[in-house]
Amino acid sequence: MAQQRQVSTTGRLMKYILQALHVLPDLQKERAYQRAVIASQKPYRLAFLHRLLFGATEYNGRNDVLEISPKNVDNRQLIFYLHGGGYWDQPSIMHYRLLKKLADKTQHRLIMPIYPKAPQHQAQETIQWTKEAFLETLEKEHISAEQIVLMGDSAGAGLALSLLQQLRDAQLPLPKQLILISPWFDISDTNHEMKAVQRFDPMLEIAVLDIMAAGYQGELDLDDPLISPLYADFSNMPAINVITGSYDVLHPDAVKFQGIADDEGWDVQTTIYPEMYHDFPEIPIPEGKAAIQQMVQLIKER
Repeated sequence: MAQQRQVSTTGRLMKYILQALHVLPDLQKERAYQRAVIASQKPYRLAFLHRLLFGATEYNGRNDVLEISPKNVDNRQLIFYLHGGGYWDQPSIMHYRLLKKLADKTQHRLIMPIYPKAPQHQAQETIQWTKEAFLETLEKEHISAEQIVLMGDSAGAGLALSLLQQLRDAQLPLPKQLILISPWFDISDTNHEMKAVQRFDPMLEIAVLDIMAAGYQGELDLDDPLISPLYADFSNMPAINVITGSYDVLHPDAVKFQGIADDEGWDVQTTIYPEMYHDFPEIPIPEGKAAIQQMVQLIKER
């Protein structure tokens, strides 16, 4: 595992700002829970603001798959990005900001499927839908899976690993590499070290994660490898690059995953940013900028 530089003053201050903002809805409250249920039943509509600020458009005429393209396109690779949100939430403005930067800096087009959301839609449906969207993209673009960089953050990173397992099990071609930001490796949230980190993370609460996991799991057990890839086998898989912060409540499982990968000889490389919280590359702080540059280098080098 690689360790990055010490945390900036801006990074520390932003943690307190995020704590005050209460970024995620508190699903422990009935009103917030019911709003989320209703939202999961509605089709996604791309906001005008996201079109205007980030150049996002519907891909191939679909409201549920979006595209961001740079001015000068390098078509040798395509980024297929699965956004986070606990499997419940739609992409935020911070997702769009991150994706615009990745597209511009790599000069690669970026495809973001808006997969079905819990609790209305559950794991097996969501994973199958994502697999079909991935294969449809390959067919539409007339490219091989080797030209795809598969990315995701948080729950989207977990979904990327679910997709990877599905492709392998179906003996289908695999993407070139994976880049995962703050991945949710284990939706059972049973790593006792998470509780020690909880007080430092302004973004996530374990109790809310547990509600999200219960709404997503469907007929699967919480520790099923398909939805908790910490327990899956990633032998003979593409390179997996993990970006995590030591103040992310999901960080302990990122460390655990790297340990398993080292023991099994998998191609996994984890970079730890000290005192950084969940999904920090989406935040306009020096560490976020450094993580974006790291991801750009990974995409360009391979």
